[in-house]
Amino acid sequence: MKLTDFAFIFVIFEILLFCILDIRLNGLEAVTEKSNAYNTSIDNAVDDGCYFLVEEDSSRVLHTNKEKAVNQFFTSLYANFGVIGESALEEQLRRYVPIVLITDRDGFYINYSEVIEKNGEKILRRRWSEKIPYVYEDEKVICCFTLDNYIRIIDKQSNTVIEGDYKDLKDSIASPFLKEDDLFDETRRNTVINEIMKNMAIYINSYNDIAGQFGITYKFWLPSIDRTDWDRTIDDISLFVIFQGYPYQTGTLDTYNRYAYGGARISKSRTYFITEDDGKKYYHKNNCTVLTNEVLSEPYYSREECAKDHAFPCSKCIQ
Repeated sequence: MKLTDFAFIFVIFEILLFCILDIRLNGLEAVTEKSNAYNTSIDNAVDDGCYFLVEEDSSRVLHTNKEKAVNQFFTSLYANFGVIGESALEEQLRRYVPIVLITDRDGFYINYSEVIEKNGEKILRRRWSEKIPYVYEDEKVICCFTLDNYIRIIDKQSNTVIEGDYKDLKDSIASPFLKEDDLFDETRRNTVINEIMKNMAIYINSYNDIAGQFGITYKFWLPSIDRTDWDRTIDDISLFVIFQGYPYQTGTLDTYNRYAYGGARISKSRTYFITEDDGKKYYHKNNCTVLTNEVLSEPYYSREECAKDHAFPCSKCIQ
């Protein structure tokens, strides 16, 4: 072959290579663009669900409304993915959500799918697990943790039960994890996280057994979740979603996978109390030095609520 023939073949090869790389690059750009859009859609759906996660009754007592929160999450998800009102597409989108987790103060719930028959046809139905407690056990006690310092302890030897704030109980129970604040907090957090992870894995594996019946070949799995994300999830009543296996539909075989979470944002740092001085009402943060035992009301959970009750901000704790 002549040198010009080799040069011609080389040019053709280079053109083909650049075409392949350009196609791949365009595919990656399309995936990145869709990934960013999906991230926003799921984050917004989680935030919408969290808005309804905690409700206040007529007695100003807070309650977790897991059904309303998850229903709102899915409604927002349908809207954000452009399928709301189309029942078949809504059902298809739900299949990429193997589980939804709700962390409550003294336990957690998992919203999962099961197969039922309706009019001779198999369909997926969402349902709830029972509340699963955060239980720790050692040689001496069984301890039920919460998302704060309140605990319930069963003494194995005497079979007695005591409950209350950890700091009030730690000197009366001879268990190592109760002796130091840091060890207690570490044990509590590890127990909560391990219980959640163990049960999430069980329900995800169960979903894999039934997903294939509905045309989903993707194998769902419990993703590696950063410890910082776990700590934020268990610091508050929260909603945690796993979304996996959703095809990008960009000519690639890639699938979109993500977990997202949001908190109800009801915590001690967001609690206010109202006092009265010379006929004037003031609202304070829960740790304000001005506060006495003579509080006028149940806790308030926003400054707006305090203002509606004609209270002014405390000059010492609220700037």
